[in-house]
Amino acid sequence: MPIASILVPVYNRAHLVERTLKSALAQTVDDIEVVVVDNCSTDDTFAVCQRIAAEDPRVKVFRNDSNIGPVRNWQRCAQLATAPYAKILFSDDLMAPAFIERTLPFMLQKDCSLVFTPAIVGAEDWQGQLHYRNFLDDTRIARDLFVRAAVRMGGHFTPVSPGAALFRTADLRRFILTELPGVQGYEFSATGAGVDWLIYGLTAMQYPWVGYVNDALVYFHQHAGSISISNENNLVPQGYALAQQWFLSQVKGL
Repeated sequence: MPIASILVPVYNRAHLVERTLKSALAQTVDDIEVVVVDNCSTDDTFAVCQRIAAEDPRVKVFRNDSNIGPVRNWQRCAQLATAPYAKILFSDDLMAPAFIERTLPFMLQKDCSLVFTPAIVGAEDWQGQLHYRNFLDDTRIARDLFVRAAVRMGGHFTPVSPGAALFRTADLRRFILTELPGVQGYEFSATGAGVDWLIYGLTAMQYPWVGYVNDALVYFHQHAGSISISNENNLVPQGYALAQQWFLSQVKGL
């Protein structure tokens, strides 16, 4: 069984997914699997992924019979993972070769909930603005501090995208949500806005501390096709506001 699963949910990214998969396969830790779930793409995405899988047996490619929406595809990736630890790698993003090597030692400690790194966000590979660098070195963050900062400062202090962190696979399966009890009229499964941030908050609440690696080991690609950039009908900020209100209703004393 591999030690870490890199989860790649993908839809219509034939022109981007190869570079994403190659960044996953370039990890300095060899004992990994790359779980790719094609969400019934209408372009050549599945063929590209199959070709790369034929070249490297660590790549396992699956295809949904129909498009189940982005968040349910995250869930399917987590369900198909066989390793105890997992990282979501969105199909237009990149991860540095040392990501698993640097984050895994934190996760091997049973009191650590997750470990995240700063991220570079931009339109050119590994170029752009630096996000989530708030400490001088690798460190532990007490759960209550992390959760309070996540609520009060949103994505300015803690990550929003689950692509910046390594989790236990069991926690991803538990905390990737498509519905929030009592919240109606918003389709979280279609945008992922808010429920991505909740993965951090809900997971952090289960353990004493959060790990932090002070190197930007992930790159998030900004482009017109991404949900956060297109932001149709202002749905993205609405999703985060609803998720934060729901989270506060569940966690007392913040």
